[in-house]
This record gives sequence, C-alpha cells and structure tokens, in this order.
Amino acid sequence: MGVLLVFWCALAAGERIDTLRISAAYTTHIIFATDLTYADLSNNRYVAAKIIEQNKNMLALKARERFGDSCSVSALESNGTMRTFIVVFDEHPKELVVDLRKRGEGTRLPASAPEGREPSRLRPGSVDNGTGRVVSTWKTGSAPLLSDVVKQPQHLFHIGCKEYDIQVLCEDISSFSDITYITISLRNNSGISYDISDATFVVESKRSGKRTVRVDKTIFPRSRYGRLSAGPGEYTRIAYSFDKMTLSKDQVLKIYMYEEGGQRNLVMTVDTKDINRARTNV
Repeated sequence: MGVLLVFWCALAAGERIDTLRISAAYTTHIIFATDLTYADLSNNRYVAAKIIEQNKNMLALKARERFGDSCSVSALESNGTMRTFIVVFDEHPKELVVDLRKRGEGTRLPASAPEGREPSRLRPGSVDNGTGRVVSTWKTGSAPLLSDVVKQPQHLFHIGCKEYDIQVLCEDISSFSDITYITISLRNNSGISYDISDATFVVESKRSGKRTVRVDKTIFPRSRYGRLSAGPGEYTRIAYSFDKMTLSKDQVLKIYMYEEGGQRNLVMTVDTKDINRARTNV
C-alpha cells in the first residue's frame, strides 16, 4: 500500500462522522472535493492507507487482515473540510468507491470565504444591502467574485500544453490585494471525454543535478469556480484564487492535470515573471 499514514487519533470538533466498511481482499477509495493536506489513521496494525500520488484528493484504504474492533480514519481537505470515518471490517463491502463530491459533501469553504467569493477587502464607498452580502464590485473596492473572474477575456497566450487532441491554456494571471487569481481553460478536440477532478499546483526548482536538493511545494487554492472536465468537442474554463503567490528566479509553477481513469496527463509551466508580473488592473 506504499507509505503508511500513521498518526494518533483525534476527533475534531464539528466534523462529520460516517461508517466505512473495508476488506482485506479489496481496496476502498474515498474521493474528496479538494486535495488532502492531512490524514490520520488510528490503527495501522489492521488497516493500511495512503493518499494517491497522482490524485491527491483520493485516499485508498485496505484491511491488512480480518479485525473485530472498529478504528477511525480522519482527513483534512485543502478547503478546510474535516471528515472522520469509523472503519469496520466487511469481507464483501457493497461500496468500494466513496465519492463525496456526488453526495454534495466536503465542499465547504471557510466562513470567511463563501464559494465563489473571496473575503472582501472593503474601501470607503463599499455598500452593504442589509442582507449580509457585500454588493460592491471590483470598481468599488471589494475582492472580485470568481464567477466574474472566470468570464474575463484571455490575456495570456503563451502558457499552455497540447497533447492527445486536448489543449489546456493558462489564460490569465491577475492579483487583487494579496490574492492571486489563475484562469485555466481546456478544449477537448478528441472523441473521448476528458475527466479530471482538479488541477494540482506545485512550486518547483528550475535547477536539477546530483548536488541540488529539490524542495517542491504543493500549493492549494483558497477557492475555485468552474470545471476542467470536458466531453468530446467541449470547451471548459475554471478560475482559482490563492493566497499571495510569488516565485524566486530559480522557481517555476507547474500545473498538473491527471486524467481520472486514463493516462492522458497534461502539465503546464508558469515562469517566474508570469507570476510576479500578474496584472493588477482587474
């Protein structure tokens, strides 16, 4: 099962707890809405678990042997959602793939950042309509809605990847205060649908060599709006927001897209100047 996730068990306040049935003969996969930043397995004597390297929003579990007592597994998503499962042994579990996205669970964002909106940075003149929603727009000083960001026209034309009759582009990089926005599009010109849960963003070193120590860092978006998956002939677009992002001259941002149930994986490279010169006239 690869590297084991072995941690002491602690149930976080306010998290939701479900029962998960696993077997020694089959592997059970849990698919979360966003990438996992932490996983906690209370008993590695009976259960093995790992975060899938190619899709970090997936957790694989399997029983080492039949066990009688229950244990637990907890996982923290990059969007702040914490989930805990009570794990019990079942020789023939009915469900081997637990997709939390289809259940509409695990998609909660922190209270300070509702889905599609960044926390407002108000300036004089911003307006509240009395309903608790900030109604000021970009021009009056609040952080933009991602639903508006994703509709902005393309400003970058040199960052992309085209393989397997699939074209992916980084169409825009912009910033507002200490928030960085990245807009990605995908055009599927193949005859087979292209399914992807999300893009993975990794800051990597440009240098490579035997004497060079590489320290790659996966960064997680604050929120997102749109989708990347596309059927044959479809065009899709998605906008991400991040905490302030800057790169040194020796770093690049790699954007990885791993196909679900396939091998048509794509990658784009964003250079230092593209990040550090993000347009600000949004």
